Amino acid sequence: TLSNQTMPIERLVGVADFRKQVIAGKSEQEIRASWEPGLSAYKTMRKKYLLYN
Repeated sequence: TLSNQTMPIERLVGVADFRKQVIAGKSEQEIRASWEPGLSAYKTMRKKYLLYN
């Protein structure tokens, strides 16, 4: 069924949340702000692997 299939936008972006945010009418700023916790966690985790700042 269609509900079990990955939508094309989800394949491009990698998550279903983005599509849901767009459908809900979220602004670009709101969508970008929703990425911040994960982005901050990633930046913290990657620090020990960076060769240069």
